[in-house]
Parts: sequence; structure tokens; C-alpha cells
Amino acid sequence: MVGLGVLAVALSTLILLCYLGFIWWLDRYEREPLRWVVLTFLWGALGATCLGVLLSVVMEFSLSMVIPTAYEGLTSAVIVAPLAEEFTKGLIFLILIFSKELDNETDGLIYGAAVGIGFAMVENLLYYGAVALTGTPEMFFFTVFARTFFSALVHTVSSALLGYTIGYVRHRRLFPWLWLWPVIGFVLAVVNHALWNLAATLSGSGLLDGTREDLEVMGIGMLLVVAMSVMMFAITQFSLMREQKIIKRYLREEAKAGVIPEHHVDIIPYWLKRRKKDWLPPQVNHQEYLRVATLLAFRRYQAETSSPAASREYEERVKEYRAQVRQLLGQEVRDSPWGP
Repeated sequence: MVGLGVLAVALSTLILLCYLGFIWWLDRYEREPLRWVVLTFLWGALGATCLGVLLSVVMEFSLSMVIPTAYEGLTSAVIVAPLAEEFTKGLIFLILIFSKELDNETDGLIYGAAVGIGFAMVENLLYYGAVALTGTPEMFFFTVFARTFFSALVHTVSSALLGYTIGYVRHRRLFPWLWLWPVIGFVLAVVNHALWNLAATLSGSGLLDGTREDLEVMGIGMLLVVAMSVMMFAITQFSLMREQKIIKRYLREEAKAGVIPEHHVDIIPYWLKRRKKDWLPPQVNHQEYLRVATLLAFRRYQAETSSPAASREYEERVKEYRAQVRQLLGQEVRDSPWGP
């Protein structure tokens, strides 16, 4: 029995790491450096969990003065935990927004998901230990199942929603109304988290009328998690489509200026086409060329949409990436059959 429990926990942890790997892989045009993804993951696992516990204790103590004792558990799960945990997870963006890695909403989504998975992994382990000590074997394995495939996704989606909105405004001129985006993202993250906690708490609290009602509420909560996960995947695909359009638009202008061959405009923005090796001469570093050309397009977009001060900095980077592209291709490549 102990062996099965250890195996279940190990499998649960492995599945969460697979979530992280899959989400990182989805960012197919400009994948985030693994060191930053790991740093964000570790903040969720260590920093956000510790701060989340401390903030929850402070909030619960404050609310205990005005909330009846009978509702303290429900209040803690539905109000305190979502607010405290989403806030502490989101603190990692105070570092990310000053880095050079948070380029757009896709990046924000990836980093948000990473911090959510880190938080979920440690929280899951704590729950597994508590249930193993006090619960039945059936309760233990159900807890492993529910927290692996539902609670972990709640943390992932909630933080990804916040990250998406922060990434959206990261390189834009900060008109007053744009500040609403991160606020909306945080509210959505808290509401998503709170709805799952409400379903889980009601179904196991004895506040409902019986087993059937418990199962119905838990089923609704699970369906909500599935729906939100599908929605987040759709948002990710939409964000990647926007990246594709940005890359194609600005590289078309670079091709007209003679920086890159014209036919590259119909290859670089498309994930499957760009993976092939037959459209570049062998002396050109394939991966480096893709990286620099993609960054050139992104920096041009950021130069157009950001504040005047930031725009000047991005213009300098545009010149640097343009020079790197020319160096990678070489004049002989642009003038050869591989070129325009």
C-alpha cells in the first residue's frame, strides 16, 4: 500500500512536470529561456507558497473578527486562499517585466502557467502528506487524482490569465485604460480559483444535503476546470496566431528593404515550414537565423507600440538584429539562387 502511494505521488509530480514541458513547447516561435521558466517555476514552488501561507494567516485572522465561526472554513477557501495565492504567485512579474524575456501576451501566459504549476506541485505534496496521515486509502488516491488533474490546472490557468494580461500591456504605450488589463487578469484568476475551491469545499464539507448533491457540485467544479483549460488553450493558439501575423508583416517589410530574401516571408512565420532544412544554404546557422529574424520582427512591433522612450531602445535593437541577419545570410547568399 505504501509503495502504491509513493508511486501515485511520483506519477502526479511527473504529470505536472509534463504540463510545464508542454506549455513551454507551445511557444514555438520564440521559446522562453529554460532558466527563466525554471526560475518562475521555483518562485511558485517556494516563494509564493511560503508568502501565500503567511498572507493567508494574516487575512484569516483579520476576517475572523467579522465572520461567524461556522463560515470560517468556507471563507478561507473561497476568499482568502484565492486572493492570497494569486497575489503571491503574481509577484514574480515584478521581476519579469524588467527583464528582456517578457515580450508579449504569449510569454506572459507561459510564465504565468509555470508559476502556477510550481505552486500546485508543492501544495499537492502538502495535501498528500496530510491525507496520508489522517485519511483512508480511497481518500488518498482520490486526492491524488483530483489535485493532479483539476486543482493543478486551476492554479495553472489562473496564473496564466494574469500573465496573459500583463504580457499584453508590457510593451504598449501605457494609456490609463491599459492598467485595467492586469486588474481584470487578477480578478479572473481569483474568480476561477474561488469557484473551484467553492465546489471542492461544498462537496466535502457536509453543508449539502447528501452524497448525490456532493457529487453534483464536485462534477460541476470539474467541468468548469475542463472548460477553463480548453479556453486557455484556445487563447494560447489565438496569441500564437497574432505572433505569426506580426512576424509576417514586419519581415515582409524587411524583405522589401533587401534585408532577407522575399520567399523567407512565407516560411519563417509558419512553424512546420521553418523546421525544414532545404530553404537555407548549409553554411547558414538555421536555428540562429530563425531566432534573430523572429526577434527582429518582434522588436519592430514593440518599437511601434511602446512609449517614445522605450521605442528608441527598441529601434537600436532593431538595427542590431538587422545587422545580425545580414551577417548570418551574407551577401553571397542574398545574391545566390537561395536569395530573392
